[in-house]
Amino acid sequence: MTFRVTTLLGLVGRRKNGIGPREVERIAGIDRSAASRLFRQLESLGWVEQVDDRGTYTVGPEMFAVAAAVRQRDSLWKAAGPLLASLTERFDETTYLAVKREHRVVFRDKVDCAQRIRYVLELNEPFPLTTGAAGRAILSALAPAERDEVLAEGLIAYTPSSITDPERYRTQVDEDRSLGYSYSRSGWVAGGGGVASPFFNAAGDCMGAITVSVPIDRLPADRASVIGSAVRESARALSQRLGYSGAPWGDATTTGEQYVDEPAP
Repeated sequence: MTFRVTTLLGLVGRRKNGIGPREVERIAGIDRSAASRLFRQLESLGWVEQVDDRGTYTVGPEMFAVAAAVRQRDSLWKAAGPLLASLTERFDETTYLAVKREHRVVFRDKVDCAQRIRYVLELNEPFPLTTGAAGRAILSALAPAERDEVLAEGLIAYTPSSITDPERYRTQVDEDRSLGYSYSRSGWVAGGGGVASPFFNAAGDCMGAITVSVPIDRLPADRASVIGSAVRESARALSQRLGYSGAPWGDATTTGEQYVDEPAP
């Protein structure tokens, strides 16, 4: 029963519009009648709440309270949160904290901008490291052997702008490494762009990236270079707060000259 409860809570927590017993049965193989009973029990405890008469459930007040308490004890978010908030305030674009999980990137948390039109990324879902600016920024910080392992898994053509040639992709990653940040234009999602820079722990291991995600019409090359410099500095500050004492990431003090305002990965 414990496994079924944790499965239900995980599904509810990850689905913005909620989930019902029928979909639970399809995704997790839990009988819908059993799922309905568990949902009712969890609702009585405040972990979920029903949002319509079709039996759709979403996050309840108890889950929100526990999530808030855990977040307050999250040392990574304590260090990163103010830096992301500062970037969002400066550029009025949504910032994300992305973390490396094996050969995947997971967007753990974010600070939303005030713009009505946003480029939204799914939180807590694992994506290949070859997707978007965040994954490429992390790749640029990995040892060549691990980078080759990731690239050996293959490159996916998400959009017409995606780079699918490994050698060309390696060249782009090397440029990112030199700049200290990655700039992506519609390489993962058509119409979406991003700028990201990696951060490191005290041992010098890349732990993830700080990312600014922007609709592509608000991210021309000149603005990307300004945002890139700011994101790189924020990632450096986060690395220092996590105990990193190595050389600063990226060797450029002014950036953007390597990019032209045309489709890129």
